[in-house]
Amino acid sequence: MQDEKGGGLSLKRMKAWFLTKPGELRLLETDVPEISENQVLIEVERACICNGSDPGIYHGHEAYRTPMIFGHEASGRIIQKGKAVKSFQVGDRVCWWFEAGAFAEYQAVSVDRVAMFRIPKNLPLDQGPILELVLASCRAIMELPAAQDRKTIAICGLGPSGLVLLQYARALGYERVIGWDLYEERRKLALKLGADAVYDPKELSEETVKEIQESDVGVVMMGDDLLPGEPVLTLFMRSIRTNGLLVSYGHPEKGCRFSPYVFQARNLRMQGPVNDMAVIREKGEEIMGLIKRGIIQIGPLITHKVDFEDFLPAFENLLKRPQEQIKVIEQSRKLNSE
Repeated sequence: MQDEKGGGLSLKRMKAWFLTKPGELRLLETDVPEISENQVLIEVERACICNGSDPGIYHGHEAYRTPMIFGHEASGRIIQKGKAVKSFQVGDRVCWWFEAGAFAEYQAVSVDRVAMFRIPKNLPLDQGPILELVLASCRAIMELPAAQDRKTIAICGLGPSGLVLLQYARALGYERVIGWDLYEERRKLALKLGADAVYDPKELSEETVKEIQESDVGVVMMGDDLLPGEPVLTLFMRSIRTNGLLVSYGHPEKGCRFSPYVFQARNLRMQGPVNDMAVIREKGEEIMGLIKRGIIQIGPLITHKVDFEDFLPAFENLLKRPQEQIKVIEQSRKLNSE
């Protein structure tokens, strides 16, 4: 293995958390990946659990084949690059959206297939892997700057993505930001991070939701619906103004139920998040600037830190008790860069 200057790299083996089959994670030893001309080899410094999609991938997802190295939220230092990579250098600390393989000591990332960014120098090491989440969640509205007819926004689901999105919405100029979530701690944090009002959907009904100021845009960032009765998504639709926009972002494992009648009667439009890599790269630079200036805060999202070897029990706790944590950071690695 050679670095960009032709010096030898002695790395051969590494540890990684493998999803060997749906529902089974194991810490195994494997070869350090070889890179192609369009890839960089990254010494992963920090990784974190994705509350939204990691549980679904763990249980089995059509888009992922096992065995595979688990996780996709990470940050680290480039220690080798392919000859076709011109925009990044060995030594750069980077984050990227999106490539699986984060829960390993080293990861090969295809620069031409992801949106990669240098990490702001003033950002603490533990916050680096959350940048992937920031990029991912901001995709929901990064092509929807506040306009004359889009002044208010409601976010259904105040997990890590929703807590990031409310800050981004404020930065874009939305005048009123509303949040919905089942868990009190998340609602409290949303208020601290700039939400104007928060609501517990289990305390709302078709009648009481009429008392909430209607929003121009609604973003659905919730997971599986846990409440009986009318689907939460239908209730949420009732809070979006007629002719408003609904953005579908979340990753519910069991899908979403909602009333087509309510959707049609309010003449709502629905769309997904931005997936155009060119747009994500362009807007991502602006988002990095917001983080550097402290306009988007990600430190308050970190509630737990665990050792690399202790990842599995932390992940199992997230599956059983999601209300107890927001972002779980995997750290305490022995880094060659230290």
